[in-house]
Amino acid sequence: MSDDGNGAGRGGDRPGGAPPGPEVFDSLHAGTPDRDLGRPRLGLNLPTWPLAGGGYATWSQMRALARDVEALGVDTLWVPDHLQRRLPDRPTIGFWECWTILAAAAEATSRIAIGPFVASTAFRNPGLLARMATTLDEVSGGRVVLGLGSGVPATDESWRAFGYPPERHVTRHAEAVEAIVRLLREGRLTYHGRFVDLEGAEIVPAGPRAGGPPVWVAAKGDRTLSIAARHADAVNVNVPVTGAADVERLATRVAAACVAAGRDPVTLTLTGWARLALRPDGSAAERPGWIGGSPVEVAETFRAIRVAGMAHVTLYAGAVDDPSPLPALTRETLDRLAPTLEALGLP
Repeated sequence: MSDDGNGAGRGGDRPGGAPPGPEVFDSLHAGTPDRDLGRPRLGLNLPTWPLAGGGYATWSQMRALARDVEALGVDTLWVPDHLQRRLPDRPTIGFWECWTILAAAAEATSRIAIGPFVASTAFRNPGLLARMATTLDEVSGGRVVLGLGSGVPATDESWRAFGYPPERHVTRHAEAVEAIVRLLREGRLTYHGRFVDLEGAEIVPAGPRAGGPPVWVAAKGDRTLSIAARHADAVNVNVPVTGAADVERLATRVAAACVAAGRDPVTLTLTGWARLALRPDGSAAERPGWIGGSPVEVAETFRAIRVAGMAHVTLYAGAVDDPSPLPALTRETLDRLAPTLEALGLP
């Protein structure tokens, strides 16, 4: 791998290979830094995959949801990056395309942070993906969080259906993440890897933030944790959290990955995701792998999660009778979530 050697990064104290610390996460939002909130930042996904009753949300429905989510004081609005899935004896599961919906959501909102949860580095050229993120950051007024993930071609039909090479996907992902982060931070990059090849790629015009948007890297196994530790501003650990004990175990693994990479663990922000099966009264059903309790009890669980070290939690909130392990958000479930948000002090 090579660099064009111009030595002139755009990121100030954010050079390639030396990601910034949690202050970058704080800077995503105006006002009180997250360490003073007494809770983690919270995110929700727009429902680009099938709803519980069948069918898909229209853009007009998603647009209304985006504005309602923002009005409730939720911190981050995400869009998943999948193309299709297939389950036995079921029709093909499709998704509205991630970046098209993100651009529309950027225009429909004004405060909430937005980003892909998470963008597959296999689906787009890394240099192009960096340019897309910078352009979306301009459209949104500097509100983008760039989530990146390797994906799992063994369980995701998108690779085979759309012709993406599944071989050595984690190695390809490692090169892509490094190239994307360095291009964003330095503004110009020549990079010759085994799978990624850039020759004098530039971020021109530059986006609204020096060094580009913050980069979160999804991780679960040791290899992807190592990639996040080397390059990311934040790691999004891809296992559901149910309380402080889960976070403490994850934080130990993340810290070990940072130490192995020669990085101070305090400089890598820890984020994750959780699930709620909500009753009409706003209480959450007790299930293995899900957070349960009354709105006040759920709020206390989130506060404990923050104390344990997790700065942001993305929620999959569904109705209690929704059978999906990752329920798609609806207006009804957003109403059921409102008492928990109120108990947390939102908006």
